[in-house]
Amino acid sequence: MKDSHILLIGGTGFIGKYLSAALKKHGFLHVKAVSRSTHGADITDPHTLEPHVSKADVVINLAGYISFLRKDREKIFKVNHEGAINVLKLCEKHDKRLIHISSTASFGFSPDMINEDFEFDWKKYKHLFYSYSKHLPNKEINNSELSTNIIYPSLVVGPGDKTNTAKLFAYVKKRKRIFVPPGMNGIIDVRDLAEAIVAVLMKAGNKENYIANGENVTFKNLFSTIADILGQKSRVIRAPHFLHKPIFYFSRILEIFKASVPSENLYRGFKKREYDISKIKGHLGFNPKFTYRKSLEDSLKSLHESISFGRG
Repeated sequence: MKDSHILLIGGTGFIGKYLSAALKKHGFLHVKAVSRSTHGADITDPHTLEPHVSKADVVINLAGYISFLRKDREKIFKVNHEGAINVLKLCEKHDKRLIHISSTASFGFSPDMINEDFEFDWKKYKHLFYSYSKHLPNKEINNSELSTNIIYPSLVVGPGDKTNTAKLFAYVKKRKRIFVPPGMNGIIDVRDLAEAIVAVLMKAGNKENYIANGENVTFKNLFSTIADILGQKSRVIRAPHFLHKPIFYFSRILEIFKASVPSENLYRGFKKREYDISKIKGHLGFNPKFTYRKSLEDSLKSLHESISFGRG
């Protein structure tokens, strides 16, 4: 297996850089990372991918479009659904093993612990465009005769991330009062996710799918931790559950006039999303090493190094 040619689609980004390093650390000699921006390898245009897929033994699809804005819904589905199926079809054509990186968002939400067998009824929730788009290709991937695995990472944070992780710090920075929704979500360090993907590559059987999560954290605890890391004595105020629908519908109206209001994030923030990783632990021996606090501390250090981000 160490001589296999591994193709990382969307592999020059945040996760891809850590995954490339992890693969090389584990002795994989032939790792190629391609992306739309650097190689013109666009999952919405299969012709740009085929020369790369045809030469690989294993394809790991990291490509996706993360947005929770209504204005981006067409692109969200084009990349996350149609693009994922394009990759699947190419892998079927050339008989390549496919490891598809999905998201725990594809499971929706539940008052109970979510595992790989959880089935969410999407009939009433198709307005959650990003989450629904990540759900859509999974059934076809599972039903394919091709050798496939799907990995479902939770919220990925870590050093070097100038988008999601940086936004968390930016929201908290210099605020005396921090308003947060009452829900919870899973968080995984990008370094742990890279190791989880390598574990699936090396040890998982055909059609074995895995949730990759580090810790389940309430938003109150998450933002309290960020404030503490920043050295702030901020008061974190949790919104009551009864405000869920009024806030969501108000945000949907605002989206019409102000494109930067992520109503899907607001909606999901009121929901419990707690993920069970007993399967990946038991089957593959994967154990996350980084607490979410350590991940955030390391992220802040990298933000200090890359941009002028002083303590408030």
